Amino acid sequence: MRKSISLLAGALAITVSGVAAASPDWQYVEGGYTQMDFDGNESFEPDGLAIEGKYALNQNVYLNGEYRFFEEGNFDFNMLTVGGGYRLPVNSTTDAYFGANLERVDSDGYDDTGYSVSAGLRSMITEQVELMGEIGYYDVDEGDATFKFGGNYYITPQWAVGASYEVIDEIDIMQVTARYAF
Repeated sequence: MRKSISLLAGALAITVSGVAAASPDWQYVEGGYTQMDFDGNESFEPDGLAIEGKYALNQNVYLNGEYRFFEEGNFDFNMLTVGGGYRLPVNSTTDAYFGANLERVDSDGYDDTGYSVSAGLRSMITEQVELMGEIGYYDVDEGDATFKFGGNYYITPQWAVGASYEVIDEIDIMQVTARYAF
């Protein structure tokens, strides 16, 4: 029902103004390719797969989860994120959000659990293009500031392709994904 009303309002706005975009979707699952880069080590760049999802419990509260698996040679590295947050509409096309997560890292010879907090903006700059930016704090073993930015291109209202780049201290994580919004 909410989506039908949003689509109707969007169609009306396009008719009136010529250009309109809806707010970002907070119910989706996405997966794709991911690669990790350690600063100062150009010969070691493990890659793998990632899956992520968000689910809106109501208009403002959401749950999220993410699993990333990296490997190169005999090296395996897993990152699990489970948490939730609060979404706050800034205007009809942009949402601010604040989240807290439980973080788990497993690799050969090293396992640890911690937490992360983040704040960011997601904005539909057109009907097909969503951009996002995020800052945060990631504390597994020792605390580090995080930065993430990315974008998605919606091929249809439900299907999108995207890319993101994240920095956690001396680790850079790049991802290319396909998303299904429901």
